[in-house]
Amino acid sequence: MMYVLAYDISTENANGRKRLRKVAETCENYGQRVQKSVFEFQLDDKKFLMMRNEVLELMNKKKDNIRIYKIIAPKDNYVEEHGNFKSVDYDNDTLLI
Repeated sequence: MMYVLAYDISTENANGRKRLRKVAETCENYGQRVQKSVFEFQLDDKKFLMMRNEVLELMNKKKDNIRIYKIIAPKDNYVEEHGNFKSVDYDNDTLLI
């Protein structure tokens, strides 16, 4: 299943900047950054729950905002890409080096 996660982490102090780095690192472990605070994931249910729980444990619920979108139909039906960035095509064989 494909998911999109977007976050807005408060960076008013050192703790917020640390949370921002940790959330980004956690997301990078599971998916692909498509913008500064937006990631795409192709995960099964178990991996999704692991990623979700890790990210939610890092956030400050009073200061931060995390949104997760589940893309149910084929991505091409709902996602338009413009500009020079191209995402990984998870539906075809991909070799990452």
